[in-house]
Amino acid sequence: MAIFKNDYNKEGPGVGKDVAPDNGFVRFFKVIWTKFGQLVILNIVYLFACTPIVTIGPATAGLTYVLRNFSQGKPVFFMSDFIEKCKTCFKQGFLVTLIDAVTAVLIYLSFMFWSDSSVNIPSFFRPLALVVTFIVAYLLVCMNLYVFPMMVSFDLPLKKLIKNSLILAMYKIWHNLAMILFALAIAALCFILGLLAVPIILTLVFSLVCLFNNFMVYPLLVKYVATPEEKKPEADEEEQIFSDDRRIK
Repeated sequence: MAIFKNDYNKEGPGVGKDVAPDNGFVRFFKVIWTKFGQLVILNIVYLFACTPIVTIGPATAGLTYVLRNFSQGKPVFFMSDFIEKCKTCFKQGFLVTLIDAVTAVLIYLSFMFWSDSSVNIPSFFRPLALVVTFIVAYLLVCMNLYVFPMMVSFDLPLKKLIKNSLILAMYKIWHNLAMILFALAIAALCFILGLLAVPIILTLVFSLVCLFNNFMVYPLLVKYVATPEEKKPEADEEEQIFSDDRRIK
């Protein structure tokens, strides 16, 4: 039959040089369409890996690494690479989660203290203290949007991971808001659905949010954190302020 006589070794039509690549918005939905089954499996595996609690950080690193590759169209063996990245990032992932937990508790206690009307403090100082507490909480949330993609992409010590994440959290406000609003929209949808949202949470929510974050964050890391030789020739000095002389993984 003719169907079995095709020459699969000859060159195909390829992609025209004038064909513009898809923008990030289109590629985001293409990844969801083509990788939907793997996103579901990753979400389930991620939740299972987070069960011991102390493994939340390493599991997040593994999830971030796989979805970073999905977002950039890079080859990845999603299960084996997830496990491998959990192992290699275990120490840093655990420490980041520990720092998050301690800082979150301190922020909560600070908020409860400054909002307590029975505490005898000057009235003008209370709103200022609450604003500062809110800003610290905002920066903590935003730092976590960057620290894990940076952790799985560059060979950096923990101190530099935190420093670079803090700088990006302070300066990339619109990126921060986009990622926070996306996560809040997903959370609001789950809240509206109530118990009907449980299957969605178990199968898709964490993978979807992490995938969106990678689309937003990774281009920034390549622009600001990658070594100069890994960037395009036109990169200027301003783009190298986060340079750390490390190579992309």
